[in-house]
Amino acid sequence: MAPKKKDPTQKSTEKVDDLDWLKPRQLIKPEDQEEVPEADLEEEVGRILSSHNKQWVADQVAYHYGKGEFVVKPKPSFGKAYPLWVFQGTAIRKDSDEAKAQIAAGYGMVSFDDAGPKRAKVKKAATDEEEEEEPEPEPVAPVEEAKPEEVAEEEVQAPPAEEGAAAKPEGEEGEEGGAVGEEAEPEEKAEMPELADELLEIKPRVKKLANQFNFCERAALTYNNPRRSVDTQTLPPPRGTYGATALQSIIFDYYQEDYTRKMKEKEDEKPKRMRKKTTKAIKTEQQIHDEALTQRIREAWAILERLVNQNIYDDIAMDYRYWDDPSDEFREGMGSLLPLWKFQFEPTRSHAVCEVQWSSFYQDLFAVAYGSLDFTNQLKDGCLCLYSIKNPAFPEYAVMTDSPIIALDVYKETPYMVCVGLYDGNVCVYNAQLSLESSYQYKSDSVRDKHSNIVWEVRWGPRLIDGEASFYSISGDGRVVQWAVMPGELQATTIITLQSEVTPVPGPDGTMITVNSCGSCFCFHPAKPEIFLVGTEDGMVHTCSLKYNRNYVSSSKSHHMPVYRICYNHYNSSIYASCSGDWRIKIWEDGRDEPIFMFELGSPVGDVKWAPYSSTVFAACTADGKVYVYDLNVNKYRPICIQAVVSKKTKKLTRLDFNPKLPVIVCGDTKGTCHVLKLSPNLRVMCKAPKKQQGLDQRTLQIMKLDKLLTLVRDPPFTPGVVDEKFEDD
Repeated sequence: MAPKKKDPTQKSTEKVDDLDWLKPRQLIKPEDQEEVPEADLEEEVGRILSSHNKQWVADQVAYHYGKGEFVVKPKPSFGKAYPLWVFQGTAIRKDSDEAKAQIAAGYGMVSFDDAGPKRAKVKKAATDEEEEEEPEPEPVAPVEEAKPEEVAEEEVQAPPAEEGAAAKPEGEEGEEGGAVGEEAEPEEKAEMPELADELLEIKPRVKKLANQFNFCERAALTYNNPRRSVDTQTLPPPRGTYGATALQSIIFDYYQEDYTRKMKEKEDEKPKRMRKKTTKAIKTEQQIHDEALTQRIREAWAILERLVNQNIYDDIAMDYRYWDDPSDEFREGMGSLLPLWKFQFEPTRSHAVCEVQWSSFYQDLFAVAYGSLDFTNQLKDGCLCLYSIKNPAFPEYAVMTDSPIIALDVYKETPYMVCVGLYDGNVCVYNAQLSLESSYQYKSDSVRDKHSNIVWEVRWGPRLIDGEASFYSISGDGRVVQWAVMPGELQATTIITLQSEVTPVPGPDGTMITVNSCGSCFCFHPAKPEIFLVGTEDGMVHTCSLKYNRNYVSSSKSHHMPVYRICYNHYNSSIYASCSGDWRIKIWEDGRDEPIFMFELGSPVGDVKWAPYSSTVFAACTADGKVYVYDLNVNKYRPICIQAVVSKKTKKLTRLDFNPKLPVIVCGDTKGTCHVLKLSPNLRVMCKAPKKQQGLDQRTLQIMKLDKLLTLVRDPPFTPGVVDEKFEDD
């Protein structure tokens, strides 16, 4: 009888026992549970386990290339197990004919050892025993009668399975079914098998064989090494009690000692050529006098060389100093370029000018990087030269490199430091104050830290927190790397890796590989040092930040071909220009997806630069050997000067740069020649202050001129609720 259910809403007045929670819980039967008879619940359902796999496929279907059709190949009957090796054993069943024949012959189990097969021990009756005869005439001890259950055993050679009971070899001791005695005579040996048969007929005995299936082969046994307890004993570490007073001065001294030790270790790791510079050998007074005299002679020769060259190129120096194109007075809004000097170094006649840059400290000095832009026939060496317009015949500084130089940048804080990017992916830093024998002062590690593709552009950056100089480089491998100029070495840090829009491609092992975008140029924001623009070979311009090394701040499809140069305006940090191999120059403003100006020049544009003296003037050079100068304040659609500098059949212009203080520009071609051109008066017109604002400086006037120009091309701000009067309904 089921217990009576208790109403949960009724409160119990009984006293609750403290151990009531230990009692088992009562199962609550659901209301919708199906009623099952007791007979069905007590019925036992048997389950049969079988080794038959219902999912096993008995036949296999395969395509027969000879017949050109599918055929059924039956599988072997042994199931999923496939025998790899079969060994025929020696065990036989005792109820087989072969086992019965051996038992009838009196043979038992055959055992093996190192000496060979042994005879099985066969029991025989006591009445069949005979006395053994001794070879010496000694009294023979009487043989005691054995009990019926006692037997003597002898070893018998087991016959082969296919042969019958073989005759016992001559010379063996013992007989089958007989007594043990001396060596039998030939006649007796012939009678012994017959005697054994008679004994078996008189009193048959069944020989119990050992289990033939429980055996092991000696070849399958392995040697088990005995367990050994291996203990080791070591000397305890040295211990001692130390106590000292930790003062700031003591801690400082320890830090100084540690710093000195680390600097000494770094000094030992430096190459020999670097260690020679830091080691100060004691020089005699005569050596100091000789070095000072040599330096004075070198300076005198340099002055004399400049005087000779100024006499040779005196007419060009006069044109540079005094000549201006008089036709500018009669053609408003148009100008011209006057060719002045041509700089060429004899070992670099087969090289191309890959980069040219004026020095910001010395107004007559500019640096040139010689490399090769013909990638089907690349040169093996390059050259870095520093030219001065005071000596057009020979460079002031020239050093050959192991790989062509593609990019360079002159450090503004120390003008004698120049960083370069090479064709093989390395970057170097050269010091023009050192002798030419020392070559580069710093170079990237070709094994650990280097680019895996061409370094297209390098730029010096601000100093680090610790005060070390740093510069940045961009390469075709898609990485922007920061290089810290540490004592004796360059330390590389990857700022960002450019990701391409191409979908990941499968690798050799099936893994999806992300394709990096190839960087071609970059430029830092003049007002925000952490922001920089990156141009790629697929025409993209990415806005990146030094604080975010995984994603872009913004991206835009600016060109259809590789972007060769990005340059910010000197008077407005939100305006920049870009040029590409798609023949176009575009003027952009930060925050706008579309360019505010676009010019097509009809040939790939190698370089574009803003003029340092005007906010609306910029120049560009093309592959057809021409230099274009634009002034947006004069004409927003056409250039104000087009000057053919070299023949487009034999040479191409690659790079150009404005002199920051002098009215000249320099441009390089693919034959290693640098051309210096003078701007005519119409190309360098300065702003005039209005009558009411005479006290404004030139920079403020240039900023106002550019802002006035931008208001004409910008979209007017939209104000909701304001409607023009002519469109307003009456």
